[in-house]
Amino acid sequence: MDRPVRIAVVGSVDERLVGELRQLPMRPEVRPLASLVGDTEVLMRLQPDLLLVQFDEEPGEDIGAVRLLQRLWPALRVAVITTTGKELTFGPIATRISARLILYPDTPGHLAAVLEQMLHGGDRPRPELFVDLAHGLADEINNPLLFVSGHLQLLRASLHGNTENGPRDQVDAALQGLKRIQTAVDRLRLLSEAANGPNRTEVVDLAALIAHAVAERQPDAEAASVSMPKGPQMVDGDREQLALAVTAIVRFADELAQIVSQSQLELSGTDDVHRLRVIARGQGLATWQLPNTFEPFYPQRLLRGQSHGLGLFLAQTVILGHRGQATVRRLQDGALQLDFLLPAASTS
Repeated sequence: MDRPVRIAVVGSVDERLVGELRQLPMRPEVRPLASLVGDTEVLMRLQPDLLLVQFDEEPGEDIGAVRLLQRLWPALRVAVITTTGKELTFGPIATRISARLILYPDTPGHLAAVLEQMLHGGDRPRPELFVDLAHGLADEINNPLLFVSGHLQLLRASLHGNTENGPRDQVDAALQGLKRIQTAVDRLRLLSEAANGPNRTEVVDLAALIAHAVAERQPDAEAASVSMPKGPQMVDGDREQLALAVTAIVRFADELAQIVSQSQLELSGTDDVHRLRVIARGQGLATWQLPNTFEPFYPQRLLRGQSHGLGLFLAQTVILGHRGQATVRRLQDGALQLDFLLPAASTS
């Protein structure tokens, strides 16, 4: 979409919602309106892409107005805004009018994630469900993992005086396997933490993080081309989380390079926003389903044999947690374009 996304926000919504929408990196055109019925002419002129509406306790007339707008503009995407505790009331209403339910306020990045999914369709569950699953798996695996690791280390110590290398080598191999599992568990736990935003905030150079991720590539492996502007590209955020996100994006671009004719990664920036863009071209992308892009392990369906199925979801979670955006679109020539946007570091 070449023009800014148009968003109409209707009803007595929290003023902070309008402010957060306007601060999104994609800089949408946001129009707050008091009433669906009273502001019909304004809506007709605006022709919004997204309609966010907060209903009154008796929303009968407004529901009819939403349905009329949906008939007039079949491409219109609608979301019902409500607060925690009222989802049981307004959830069924949202379902009846084929709308998304947005709880506000919520975790950082939730708003951007829902808007992106509304724009591109799909029936992916709320991101929090995947995050909760990741946290639960980490907790479920960690205790038995520590138990087995402890026993193997005791066994390794008991073999200290054994002159045969075979048993010690077998235990060492098992400990190395457990170490890889522990790394995966730590990644799941960090993913669940990243959804709540940075643990600590400092000024971080995105260009330096990309350079480090590129330097860590496997030698002689097929890799994406990388272009970056001269000089640092500074953002405010959690260095550890951002490093993992950038590494995941670089690895994803490199994995694409192994199956498509062209994969490129580009960092660019303005005074307000820094953008890390991945563009891939090739016949292997013909069956890629845009709404599923950031689902855990969806890339594995195309990138067979790779081991980074959580990579894109982790990157999206970190970017959204830093009040950025992760978007995907298909270009006219069939290429896949992923944009990861982060607000530039504050100058104060």
